[in-house]
Amino acid sequence: MVAFLLFLSFLLNIVCLLSIVILYSRQNRYSEVEKNQKKIIAEMEDVISAYLIEMKEENDEFIRNMKSQMHNDTEETNPPQGNNPEPNGNALKKSKWTGTGYKRASEAYLETKGPESEPIDHLDTKPGKSKDDPLFHQILSMNEMGMSIEEIAKSVGKGKTEIELLLKFRQIM
Repeated sequence: MVAFLLFLSFLLNIVCLLSIVILYSRQNRYSEVEKNQKKIIAEMEDVISAYLIEMKEENDEFIRNMKSQMHNDTEETNPPQGNNPEPNGNALKKSKWTGTGYKRASEAYLETKGPESEPIDHLDTKPGKSKDDPLFHQILSMNEMGMSIEEIAKSVGKGKTEIELLLKFRQIM
């Protein structure tokens, strides 16, 4: 009888040791998976950050090109005094919204919006359109009050990027 109890005790000890080893290995696997997930998350954040920085640089380059295009357009519209002026004495005047940069930007905008969107050419070519637009005034007043772009976008129901571009182009004009 004592031999049977001794054998049962050894058997229970072996089962307990095996279960401890199995639980320890599972715990290690879960901790490794957790470390891998944290590593992947950090890599994803780095990739997204790099992408956002690249987009910001491209946007800044685009704005610089637009400024230089607008500067070139204004230089073209103001010829030197000695050159042939028009018969009525007025120099040729171009709209701010002409040139290849504006055309490329409007085409890209239309491509992203899709065919059902309205053409961009008529938005700012109508005299006084942007000055009489109540949404435009509302956005500008919110910006002057110091609201963040996210808050403005939420309150007007527009996208954050749309508000940013509106304010950036407003600064250029």
